Amino acid sequence: MLKRIALHIEKDQACPARTATTLALAQRFGAEVLGIYVAYVWPRDTLDESVIPSGVYEVMLQQRAADREKCHTEFNRRVDAAGNVAAQWRTPDGRPEQVLPLHARCADLLVLSQANNTDTDSIVDPYLVETIVMSAGRPVLVVPYAGEYSTVGNRILFCWDHGREAARALADAAPFIEKAEETFVLTLDAQSDAMRARQTVADDLPAWFRAQGYREPRMLIRETSEVGIGNAILNAASDHSCDLIVMGLYGHSRMREWVLGGASREIMEAMTVPVLFSH
Repeated sequence: MLKRIALHIEKDQACPARTATTLALAQRFGAEVLGIYVAYVWPRDTLDESVIPSGVYEVMLQQRAADREKCHTEFNRRVDAAGNVAAQWRTPDGRPEQVLPLHARCADLLVLSQANNTDTDSIVDPYLVETIVMSAGRPVLVVPYAGEYSTVGNRILFCWDHGREAARALADAAPFIEKAEETFVLTLDAQSDAMRARQTVADDLPAWFRAQGYREPRMLIRETSEVGIGNAILNAASDHSCDLIVMGLYGHSRMREWVLGGASREIMEAMTVPVLFSH
């Protein structure tokens, strides 16, 4: 079930769009929205006064407070306009990569925006999104920073390679799959040595869909030799008018940085529809 949705809120350009997406999901699933405002300012005792004089630092704190109130007012306005949506507002202290996963762990989904390096008002960068997805312990819906996405999950593209990340993503996406009009299951390079070595049962995944009472999925096979993995996924989503991609996020920690697999990085940077990442 999808009954609590955590939403990252700040003053970035993409916030209105991801808020609209979140409220639409809340209406569809009867879920509560947890609005989590994060705008980190370094503690004063960690900054050299020769770099940031005390007067400037006080102005930064005042601006943060003003931004917080503005975002709170806008959040309440949008919740009221949506109607019949329960909501909470939270303003935890701390770094976003720490507090967002923490507050998302008692939700069923966390909604973020794709990083936009041209938005100077945003605290979100590619590494922040990756870190949160990898550490949240909950599925994360990443909404493209460009465009509006009021409908998410009617036509799903699920990326399936029989691996553990994909299996976790399948379970995390179950609320969406249950309500979807159609689900497309995409397998890439099905005749590769790695895929053939797994000796899987061809009907296993459709059988799982039937056992859950879901609509029969449409199975797709694409090759990546000419376009690459990321483009193969995005092209399949476009070809079938999908409004949600579901995939496991591949990566590992090294020197406290997240290192993503090639496909994950490509999708993170070039997504054209919302993506439900699971790790």
